[in-house]
Order: sequence, then C-alpha cells, then structure tokens
Amino acid sequence: MLPPWLKHYRRADLPHDLVASATLLVLLIPQGLAYALLAGLPPQAGLYASIVPVLVYAWLGSSATLSVGPAALPSLMTATALAGLALPGTPGWAALAAMVALLSGVLRLALAALRFGFVANFLSQSVVGGFVSGSAVLIVLSQLPHLFGVAAHGATAPALLASLAAALPSAQAPAVLLSAAALALLLAGRRWAKPLLVRTGLAPAQADLLAKAFPIVVVAAGGGAVAWLALPVAVIGKLPAGLPPLAWPAVDLATIRAALPTVAAIALVGFVDSFSIAQTLALKRRESVDPDRELLALGAANAAAGLTGGFPVSASFGRSAANELAGARSQLAGVLSALWMALLLIAFTDLFASLPLAVLAATIVTAVAQMVDLSVLKLAWRYDRRDAAVYLATFAGVLLLGVVDAILLGVGLSLALFVWRTSQPHLAELGRVPGTEHYRNILRYEAETDPQILVLRVDESLYFANIRFVRAAIVHLLGRRPQARSLLLVLSAVNSIDVSALAGLRELNRGLAEQGVQLHLAVVKGPVMDQLKRSGFLDELSGAVHLSTHAAMTALKAEQGPEYVI
Repeated sequence: MLPPWLKHYRRADLPHDLVASATLLVLLIPQGLAYALLAGLPPQAGLYASIVPVLVYAWLGSSATLSVGPAALPSLMTATALAGLALPGTPGWAALAAMVALLSGVLRLALAALRFGFVANFLSQSVVGGFVSGSAVLIVLSQLPHLFGVAAHGATAPALLASLAAALPSAQAPAVLLSAAALALLLAGRRWAKPLLVRTGLAPAQADLLAKAFPIVVVAAGGGAVAWLALPVAVIGKLPAGLPPLAWPAVDLATIRAALPTVAAIALVGFVDSFSIAQTLALKRRESVDPDRELLALGAANAAAGLTGGFPVSASFGRSAANELAGARSQLAGVLSALWMALLLIAFTDLFASLPLAVLAATIVTAVAQMVDLSVLKLAWRYDRRDAAVYLATFAGVLLLGVVDAILLGVGLSLALFVWRTSQPHLAELGRVPGTEHYRNILRYEAETDPQILVLRVDESLYFANIRFVRAAIVHLLGRRPQARSLLLVLSAVNSIDVSALAGLRELNRGLAEQGVQLHLAVVKGPVMDQLKRSGFLDELSGAVHLSTHAAMTALKAEQGPEYVI
C-alpha cells in the first residue's frame, strides 16, 4: 500500500524535497552522533537510528514534514532508566537500548490497533512542561563530564553532581578549552549567525536555515583542530562501515521485565511529544494529523530502530521546523535524507574518526538549553497555582528521582488534582436578571429570587467522587431557605452522571419528597437524558424535567397562583 503523499506526488515538488533532505542530513549528522553519546551508546547507533526508522515513518505517518529520528528526550530516558541494568558503552547496554526501542514500538502498535490515540491526553501541559524543562537541566548536567574530559555517571542530579565533583581534579585542560571554544562559537552562532547572513543579502528564510546548520561547522572545526593539533582528547574513533545490522536484541527475560516501566514511559512521552509537534506543524499548513495513525507510525519506527541497532526515536521540533522552512513538500525529504545517511555509512565513515566528544557534548548543551521553557510555569502561576505545583513537582522529580519516576509522579499528581477539583464542584444559586429571561449567579448579579423555589446550577459532571459533596451542599442551602417547596437543579454543565451519582440523586429525591419539597431538573443534555430515562429515574422524580430555566420558573410560579406568573 502506497502512502498518500507518494500516490499524488508532483514532479514540481522534487527540487524542494531535495533541498530539504540536504538540510535534514546536515542536522541529523551531529544530532545523531550527539544523542547516541547522550544515550550511552556507540556513535554509529545514532546514525543507524536515522535511516530505517525515518523510512518507516515516511511510509506510515500522516505528517508531511515531521522529522523522526534521534531526539533528546528518548535518549536521556534511555540512559537514565537503564542505569544499573548494564554498563554504558557495552554490547549489553546497546542490546538493552535496542530492546527498549523495540518493545516501546510494539506497545505503541498495540495501542494503535486498539485506537488508543487518546492516550496523548493523559499528560497535562504542566506535567509535560515540568518534565521537558527538568530533562533539559538533567541533560546539561549529564554532559558536564564530557565537557571536562572526565568519567562521571548518575541517573539523578545529586548522584551525577557527586560523581562529577569526585572526578573534577582529573579534568583535562585540552577538553575544557575545546568545549569552551565550541560553546562560545555555538552560542555566538545562535545569536549572530542569522543577522550576519541577512546582512550579506540572503533572504531571512535562507539565513535561518544556514544558521541552524552552523553546529555541523563547529563539529567539523573541532574534528579538524583535534587532527591538526593532535589534541589528547576523547574522540569518536573509526566507525564501522556499512548499513545498519538487522538483528534481534539479545536480552534476557529478567532484564526485559526490569525495563518495562521505561518502555511504557518512553512510549507515552515519545508519542505525546511527537504528536504535539505534528499538530503544530499541521496547523501552520492547514492540514490534519490522525493520532491513531501517528501512534502506528511511531510504533513501527521504534520497532524498526530496535531491530537495526538503534535506540528509541521520536520527533524533533528543531529538525521538523527546519525541514518545513527548507521547503519540504512531503515525506520524500525524510526518505532522501535517510538514503544520504546510508551512503555516508557505506563510504565515508572515516570522516568521523577525529570528532571530539567534548564538542558533541557542547552541541547537546546548546541544543537542549532552549528546551527549558518557563512560560508554562509563569502562566500556571498566574492562572492556577495548583497546576504550577504540579509543574514544579515534575521538574524536581526528574532531577531527584529520575525520568520514569518523574512521569509517574506528574501523572499521579495531575489525576489527583483533577479528582480533587471535580470532587468539590461549584454550585451557583441562580436568580432572574430583572426584565429578562436570563438566570445568573446571585453572588455576581443583581438578580430576583423566589423564597419558595431554590434554583441551583451544578457546574460539573456528577460521579462517585462528588455526589456526596453535592448532596451535602444542597441540604445546607435548603436549610437556609425554610420556605422552599421546590428545588430546581440546572444541569447545563453536567455531561454525564454515573451509577453512584444516580443513586445519590434517587436518595435526594426521596428525602426531599418526605420534606414536601419537589425536585425539578432543567437544561438536561441529550445523552444524560437518555441515561436517566433508561434508569427509570424520571418515573420516580417528584417534580418534572424542563427545557430551560425560564420555562421551569414559569411553570413553578404558575402552580403558586396567577399572581406569581412571570
């Protein structure tokens, strides 16, 4: 089955996709090498993860410009979550990383088969923001040993800093100087490259693309400096020539079981992150992306990465934005970049031998530093500080507990916050705005009320966690209105009523009837009305169901006598 973009491909789009593919290759080379380093894997693993997964996503994905491959978050999650299961840089570690990619892909494929694309909704903006920012800080800390030319490890910030402090006395001066120069160049390039290129006469879009490609210039310059000056620093070394190997990762069952939490976390975070990027790009192009299809494509891409010597892959916003900016019209740009990468591995692996790890670490630091986005925290702090607390807890969890535990903590706090909010819903007593048919909260408007009719609007769906609170609140308000003979519940904000809430309404109806108070409902939504009819509750209702609040009040006042009719 051919992908839609290939069925309707136009020859006029080929030049644009060719240019975009070259841009992707220039970005993928340093990122593939650097993120393999971040994941504790041999550098070629990053290049392997830039070939077959890219081809698979191009075949199955629904986004025209999404760039899938090595990315910061899955690389960090792989490195930190596998700590203790194997030694970084060993064949066992590489096999385990490949197995995690394979299993996370299989999990996503299973979810796609069940049409579970909605799992993207389970990570709130506060959790994602705190997780991404905390991960960025942890990534920067994890690269400090390479910047100083020492060996230090740790899955959490305190462990990493303690290990680094012990190793700092043996820091290598050439590595420090090289990384400092690389950081200075990269930061200067990020700030000044585009304005300088625009001054030469280039269009802003072209200047932006060339500025994004500047890291490969810095990496190449670092490799040239090491080779020319024979600097005694750690380098990538000669890479094995040839295409990615096709093999099943050799990992024992006990180790696989220990890695399952990592698999689930990477599958969830990778999908949410990638789908968010795809949605952003699609909005700009007035296109649409299918969450279930994206789940399928990303699952297949990760499974392919695991079978070809790679590690978990995800979408990259920077590469995807550059791909679109370069003029990509379809996924052919990604296909061509994968083919160029394959050619590079076949014939030109000697080019990487002198690339210093310190410079690659510097590219990681400058790339992920911009992931620390405090705008979500600032908004949450102004809007609802409980969400800000979830952000901060997730951020701290990444640094102190590790990425997998931080995800569990963030999701748990978000769900707990949701239950807490909905367990104490807002109830508004309504009155009529004089001279109108509108009914509003009497605490916010000058509104008319009737002492014999208590009108309450329930601003939340009713379910097991809040029905007792709602009943208690109703009883309390009725206690303040001894003359009330009718209770009108306005259910305009109620989207569902579960069995526990239905039982609570039945008890409320019976209890009010014993006190001589009728229970009436108004503005009941269709699906809720259907449920109430099937349950038989409407046959038990002491009052009636009304189309609108005004219709209900008109009917109830008419029962009181002609002088009370609105």
